[in-house]
Amino acid sequence: MSKQGFEFEELEVAQFGMAFNGLNRDLMTAEDAEAWQPVIQAMSQFLDVLDQKLISNQAKIAEDHGDSSRAFSILLTLIAVGTQYRLEQFKPKDDAGRERRRIIVEEYIPQTGALRGKAIDLAKKYLAAPVFDSLRDAINYEILPLLDSMDYQKDPDRWMPFRVVQIANIYERLYGFRLRSADPLLVGDDQKPGLLRAIYDRKYLRFGTSGVRGRWAADFTERRAKQVVQAVCDFLNDIDVPDFVGAENLSGKKIVIGYDTRRNADRVAEWTASVCLANGFEVAFANRDTPTPALVYYLTDYLPAEDVAGLLICTASHNPPEWQGIKFNPRLGYPAPSNVTDYLAFHINELQLLDAGARTTDVEEARLSGRLKGFDPLDDYVNWIKDNGNGNARIPVDFDRIRDFFSDKMLVIDEFHGSGRGYMTRLAGEAGVRYTVIHAQRDPELTGLAYANPEEPFINPLKDKVAETGAHLGLGMDTDADRFGVVDKGGVYFRPNQILPMLVRYLGVERGLTGRVIATQTGSPLIEVLAGMIPNNQENEPVEGALPAYVSHPFYKIRIGNREDRVLEHAFLVPVGIKYIEEIRRVNRAYQGEKTLPEDWRDRILIGGEESSGLTTRGHVTDKDGPWANLLVMDMLAYFGTREENPLRTIAEIWEDTVRMEGLWESFGSSPDDVTSNTGRTDVDAPLEAKEAFINYYLDLPQNEADPRVAGMELAFLGGIRYDVAEMLLRDEDGDERYQLRVRASGTEPINRVYVESKDPQQGKVIMQETLGVLEDLTIEEIRKAYSVWRLVDMLSQTRFTQKTLNAVLETIKDHGWEMAEVTAKLVQTMGILEARNRKIAARWLEALQQ
Repeated sequence: MSKQGFEFEELEVAQFGMAFNGLNRDLMTAEDAEAWQPVIQAMSQFLDVLDQKLISNQAKIAEDHGDSSRAFSILLTLIAVGTQYRLEQFKPKDDAGRERRRIIVEEYIPQTGALRGKAIDLAKKYLAAPVFDSLRDAINYEILPLLDSMDYQKDPDRWMPFRVVQIANIYERLYGFRLRSADPLLVGDDQKPGLLRAIYDRKYLRFGTSGVRGRWAADFTERRAKQVVQAVCDFLNDIDVPDFVGAENLSGKKIVIGYDTRRNADRVAEWTASVCLANGFEVAFANRDTPTPALVYYLTDYLPAEDVAGLLICTASHNPPEWQGIKFNPRLGYPAPSNVTDYLAFHINELQLLDAGARTTDVEEARLSGRLKGFDPLDDYVNWIKDNGNGNARIPVDFDRIRDFFSDKMLVIDEFHGSGRGYMTRLAGEAGVRYTVIHAQRDPELTGLAYANPEEPFINPLKDKVAETGAHLGLGMDTDADRFGVVDKGGVYFRPNQILPMLVRYLGVERGLTGRVIATQTGSPLIEVLAGMIPNNQENEPVEGALPAYVSHPFYKIRIGNREDRVLEHAFLVPVGIKYIEEIRRVNRAYQGEKTLPEDWRDRILIGGEESSGLTTRGHVTDKDGPWANLLVMDMLAYFGTREENPLRTIAEIWEDTVRMEGLWESFGSSPDDVTSNTGRTDVDAPLEAKEAFINYYLDLPQNEADPRVAGMELAFLGGIRYDVAEMLLRDEDGDERYQLRVRASGTEPINRVYVESKDPQQGKVIMQETLGVLEDLTIEEIRKAYSVWRLVDMLSQTRFTQKTLNAVLETIKDHGWEMAEVTAKLVQTMGILEARNRKIAARWLEALQQ
């Protein structure tokens, strides 16, 4: 009998979800061997019964898609989260902690690893059922290796976050096989969907920065969206939330709900409100699409703190038009931290295993009764910014000086068809600045924009408009207006890794404002130097020798150099993501969390920003803010442009003057496709196996090469986390180490990102080209392994086109004797189920193969 009182042998198949959830929750909350050992034993017994009653009776796998898909989802869930991340990453602080760590490593991880291994074997047995025979080769070649990659014995470095990613890959790949079979049991018919769709609908949802994102009608559906909101409501009501998650009972308080301009965002917001109201919360509902930062302001600075529970934003941020999402910020406004989002994903999965919907109620009735009230924060948000510095620690801007500087100049604002419409224009209007606007209409299709992201190449229309009109400055935002983009006079884009150092100089060095300065691992190396120039700021610097939290993580491995090489003296170093920047407001100077926050915790930082175009500042909203970032750029330009001595009237002039300061240098990015671009980052598409091998290639360089080098340069430092990130400092022949290379997996999109910062622009291009060449070679290795036309076509839809790769594709087709007509026909068929980004990639391949 289980702890929950189940006699496993008496369970009906339909009860498996409930029984598993109870056991899995016990496994999640187990703190020591006394707790986890009996649960591991009980879970193993449960798996035996699951095998006996369903998996070994393989005819049943095809009979009831609900029970069948639930069984497979149970197995994948256990494979992913059966070893808990909070124990995998436990960091000891004293002798007792070191003994606990020893027990975790020597007992807990092997024991739960063996349990996950049993689940892997059963998942393989499930997929061996006759119903999958039409996909036998596809499963053997493309799914079973993914299952094996999560075997503790074969890959002990695939920790829980990366196992969650991997089971998502299994769900996606299996569902993609629907084009390869004609069996109605698998692919469905006019009467009902097939087993592949039933399995896909149970996909374990994964949070990015602080929200769930997915493709509309694929992995983002009404049912799943409402389950997400139900899980958040259960968290806010503190219903069965484990103590280590840190919930508080906020029952009956107010949840703020907003949305952006994306397709169906307002519809998702209505669903969200219905669930929140049914769970006993009052709702403040945005009257129109509203920027994320304005929503955070409304939550934390307009409504009374004692009245609020949290914020839900219906947005997919900068992702492509067909994506949708729900983002959660707790009552203090910052993006939900990882321990909360990990629990929410766990609880959402519990709900889907029970086929549980969400509690809902009539939104219109709530409007009439006053439980749901509308709001528009535009006026209050603008007035709040204008009040900066008046009895508060927020950073004031000089609207009069902005007016004077721009009196004979034009500003172009790119609203990217987004919810920032009217915000940047209002701020410019308050300063009396003349402006023109592009992409000002609400357009859910983002017509003319592949991404609503104010970076190159998507900001090119703004560059063109600035150049065409002779405007002095161009400013952009993404669809939820939490990102910024800056175009200088003449139509020249300046990337965040240039803007952020200039702002650190302006706010700290020039104006003498103090506070913690925060840089991300892909940020500019100039930030650390400039942070050290801020006068009287020593009390806002990390304590001597403090390791950044991510570098001291048990998963982070040093391959070349020492952990101390990642210590910054003057700035705080964090992983990519605004939630990590925001954590620095809530930790001490040694990167250690604090149980009780001081009243002025929001005032601790001066500025924190990321290469991906987000920033926040002292006392400001606890999330990214695009309009505020753009206003700061205008304020900086006005400050330097109106000073009597050495006025600097363009962004280019400020940048050139900054990099000439003692101890600084000009740091260049590199773009592989645009020789005029200094973007510094490339997003790369490749087959899954090549993308994983890409990061691991660099982490394994020291063991594979006697004298490991990158672009002919010595590695001064190499460290990272397998499947996540590789960080490198490169040294030239003169001993100069001002060259950075980062390769990381995106947390919000199915791509890898390559970042280059280089003292020398030509060497930066060499580094970028060689790095992309490594990925190209790894991709070609995978292409040559293609066992079928379908496998080849699937890889092409994820592969960046190059001539070298095309040659490999043509050779592979020839070696197998495949007909080109079959390849192109299947490529066309595949394009019908791809999102826009991958359709564009596939179309390029189709064009090349038809020539």
